[in-house]
Order: sequence, then structure tokens, then C-alpha cells
Amino acid sequence: MTDFDDETAGSDAAGSIASAALVVLREQGPLSLEEWATHLEEYGTATELADVLEYLSEPMLGYLPNGKYVALDTVLEGLVFTHRLSELEIASDILDASPDLEPILAFGDGEDGAIRVALAEEAAVERGAAPFRSRRVVVLPAGILGECADGDLIGLAVEDGRLAFRLVEIEDEPDLAPALGELFEEDGVDALDSVCWQLLLEDPSLFTVPVAPLGEIFEAAGYEHERELLARRGFDFDAYDLQIRTALVASTYDLTHDEAVAAVAFVDLADRGYTDAVIADFDIVDWARRHVSAAPDFFVSLADPGAAVAVFDLGFRNQDPVTDAILEALASELAERGPRSVRAAAHWLAGKAVDRLGRVLEAEAHYEKALLAESGWGPALFELAQFASDRGDATRALSLLGRIDGGSEENLYAVLQDFVPVDHPELGRNDKCWCGSGRKYKVCHLGKADESVKADGRWLYKKACLFAFASEFVDVVTGLDDLENANLSEDELIAATIFDGSALDVALFEGGIFADFLARRRELLPEAEVVTAAQWLGVRRSVYEVIETSDTGVVLLDRVSEETVTVVHPVEGKPGDLISARLLTAPTGALAGGVVVMSSESQAARVLEVLASEELDAEELVRESRGGADHSTDDR
Repeated sequence: MTDFDDETAGSDAAGSIASAALVVLREQGPLSLEEWATHLEEYGTATELADVLEYLSEPMLGYLPNGKYVALDTVLEGLVFTHRLSELEIASDILDASPDLEPILAFGDGEDGAIRVALAEEAAVERGAAPFRSRRVVVLPAGILGECADGDLIGLAVEDGRLAFRLVEIEDEPDLAPALGELFEEDGVDALDSVCWQLLLEDPSLFTVPVAPLGEIFEAAGYEHERELLARRGFDFDAYDLQIRTALVASTYDLTHDEAVAAVAFVDLADRGYTDAVIADFDIVDWARRHVSAAPDFFVSLADPGAAVAVFDLGFRNQDPVTDAILEALASELAERGPRSVRAAAHWLAGKAVDRLGRVLEAEAHYEKALLAESGWGPALFELAQFASDRGDATRALSLLGRIDGGSEENLYAVLQDFVPVDHPELGRNDKCWCGSGRKYKVCHLGKADESVKADGRWLYKKACLFAFASEFVDVVTGLDDLENANLSEDELIAATIFDGSALDVALFEGGIFADFLARRRELLPEAEVVTAAQWLGVRRSVYEVIETSDTGVVLLDRVSEETVTVVHPVEGKPGDLISARLLTAPTGALAGGVVVMSSESQAARVLEVLASEELDAEELVRESRGGADHSTDDR
């Protein structure tokens, strides 16, 4: 057995490999991936090691332009990099990192009030400063630049693995043009920090004394930087950025080059429209018509469902009224003026936009038009299946899912199995119905679900759960669940969360998603469910003691109100157990949502303390509800 044969051993092995790998790199580096692996043969085969090493996350690990890896502390210890101050930096004690300080940012862990590296936006908010040019900045102790003036030169040195501040004067002016010329092809571009590390390996004397800032040295050598990249002067960074983004989109969404080009172009067009709309009030519909009319065939490659989904995911994942209005305008124009092959995709995109704008019946009409254009267009079939489920028509929803390749693997398909019409083969069409209504079976319940199933609240709750995994909400749901499941992918989190534990329930109610569900799906939901949903909006979670379990229900004692309530559906737990849950009433009884079995009285007390807060913290509630619990369940 190798260290990779099971998950636990693999986790332990990864930690051991990371430590050993850095030791090897410090002693033997720089090394290629293959060379590196040969020094670690005791941990597994070359293939296994390559997978681990390639994705090793370690601040001191540097990747060089020649494809080799290096331990940064062995290269940068004792070196000093300079930077020329601006008035903004002096006022805030924050330094723009790019380009001058890029090579040493790995040392800015900032523990114990030391110099630290941070995202520019966060640091600016923290210090009340104006925006910075760099994506990352170096945050200095407050007041350290108080005696400095605009244009002064300061230095940051690497000392004992930490960043140290220095007032400096230039002692050398290296000419890097020859060395850079050997590294770069005519149209080459590379990461600025990576280039600097390579230069240091070739000439260890560089930056041992203060020299001019990197930006000035690069400019003198005929090079320029942008977005932490370095290239010869005149390089088209925008074209390079577009090329990289297109390749990444093609790889991520398994698209052809033409499909990726169309997807990126559509998103970029929408971004420009958003900027124009924010800066100045203008007619979005007219703007969309002009751009689509100018090149109606340009977006033909969006006809592929994967390309259309990529467009929505890349440009419209987060809900925003202006963004959605732009998407509606562009997609509607594309549906009307674009080639026939792209109409299904265009109507689907327009439907997604108007749904989020609160016009669900228009969205439904767009999805129907998408199927008129292409009867098997999967994303539109899925949206209509969800709408059919929301209306309470499980038969139609399952029929629509059945037309999708892989539709039976969707969460919606599994949910619907509990709500499909139940046939009574013992009854003839003209026999009296089993339900006691006195009507004939064929006009009463033939082909229809048991009305009691619709009235007990379970389907309504699950409709809301499925709605919560729309793109605009999925980050909230998975973010809460990630408090416990930090190593799961988004898809795995959805699978693990969809009907289990407290995270989804808290996201629905404390996170506000259920209110959005009711507002956006009110026109589809059966009238009785609208009434029930409105009653649920103000219901808080609580802690309950299981008093009695039987075939007729579970009796629970509310630890806050000290009242008992009977839940008509099974709840995991035996008499004496404490659970955290939300009790929701429905016409046929009560059900418990987001059930978690408490591990102790102390945990229950912590949950009650959080619940008693005037401003309830959703993350704290999930953390306390699930923390320490042996297991969780959901009887929905």
C-alpha cells in the first residue's frame, strides 16, 4: 500500500511530502517537476508525486520562466527592493506592490503587527484610503512613513523570512537589458515576479544593495508591466489577456475555440454596456439593437447549450438589476435578429434575465419559445421542469426532465418521485374514487397526486430548496455549508447540502432566499402554498427536546417557549435527544426543517444564545448548530 491508497493516509502523506519537498528544493533547487520527484521516491511513484507537487500550495514555492521550481527563501533572504513613495502611500502607510515589490510578497504574512501583504481593496477600506493601482498592497505599521515626502525612496528587505522596512539610498544601477533579452522572445510575456527570481538565480549579486525600483529598471531596459506581467515595450497586454481568458473559458466549459470566443465577446459587450449605464443614463434597448444589428451572426456559436451556460455563469452569475436588464436587451435582440440556430440560446438567456427581474411568466414564455426553436434544448427544458414542479405538476416536470440527456440524475428528478400521481389499479375509471369524494375515479384522482401530499408542506419546502441553488444564491448556501465541509467542491456541497443539515435552512430563512422564492414564484405556486409560504417567513429556528416518537408523529418540547408540538413526519432522534430545527406549520400538520441533533446540553445552550441575538448571525448559527454534532439530518 502507498500513502495514497486511502483518504486519511493521503492527507497525512500530503503534509509529509510538502515538508520534504521544500527541504529538497532548498538543498537541490531549482528543479523541474520530474527532477523534484526523483528526490522523493520514498513517498510514492513518479506519477503520484507529480500530481501532488504540481498543485502544492506553499508560499515559499516559486515557479520560474524555464518551468523549474525554486524555494524563494533561499533566493531572496537578505535582499532589498526599493520603492518610490507617493502622497497616497505616505498618508495611508500602504504601498502599491506592483511592480517594485512583487518578488517578495510571499514574505508578508504580517503576524504580530509586522509588515503584511493584503488585497488593495480591503486595505484601502481598513485605512480609509483612496483606491490603489495594484491588486495587492504592502500594509506598513501606522505612522511609519510620517517623516517621508512624496518621491522619497524606501526599501523592503527580507530578513529572517520576514519583510523589514528601511530608509535607503541607491548604491547601484544595474543594466538588466542583456539578461532580459535572453529571457524574452520578441513577443514574449511572463510573470514579473518569476522573471525577477530567474534573474537572481543567474546573478546572485542583484539587489544585495539598494538599487533603483524595479519599475524604473524595467523601463530603462525597454520593458513595461501590466497586471503583474512583464513584456517588451509595445506588447499588446489587452490582446494577450483576451487570448488567455478565451483559452481558460474553452477549457473550463469544454467549448470549441469559436464558442469560447463568442461567449467572452458577449460577456465583454455586456460589461461595456454596464459601464455606460452606470456612467450615464441611456436607452439599453436601443444600445442592444445597434450592437446586435451591426453583426447579427457574430454570436452564432452561442447556439451550443454549453456556450450559453458559460455566458450566463461568467457574466451574470450575481443578481443585479442593471446587468439583468442588459442581458434581457441583448438576448431579446439576438433572438429576434440573430440566426435561427441561436434563437433557443437567446430565448433561454432572456428568460433567465426576466425571471430575476421578477417577471416569471415572461421567463416561462421565453423558455417555451426556446423549445419552439429547438425542441431538445436542455437548459430550457430544465427551467420549464422546475416551473412545472413549482406549479405542482410532477407529471409534466418529469416528462420534461426525461427529454434531457442525464435528466434523471438531477436533484429535481429525485424530489419529484415523492409527488407523482399514485395509481390505484384496483379501481376502474368509473369506480368511486378512493379519497371518499363520491366522484368517479377518472374525474377525481386518476393521474393526480394525493392532495394531502401537496398540503403537508414538504413539496413547498423542497421547491424552495431547489430555488436556492440558482446561481445568484449558490454562493450563500455553499458558503454556509463550507463552514463544515471546507474541502468539498461546489457540486459536492450542493449534493451534500440539498436536503441535509442546517446550512440550507439558515440560508433560506436567515439568508433571505425564501422571501425571494416567494416573491419570484408566487405566480406559479398553488394558492394554498402561497398562503403557507407567507406564514413561514417569520418562523425562527429553536432548540427542541424529543419527548416521544410514534407512528403518528414526534412530540417535541420547545426549550424556549416550553410548549410541546407534534411533528407529523419522522424526525431522527430518540426521546431525550436535543435537536436544532425550524418547525413549519402546514394545513395537515407541522414539519421540521434543517434538523441537527445536538451533541450536548452546552451546544444546545450556545445555539439558543445565538438565536436570542437581536441581529442573528447566519454563519454563527450554522457553526454552533453543526459544530460538535455527531450527525445531522433533515426530514423534509
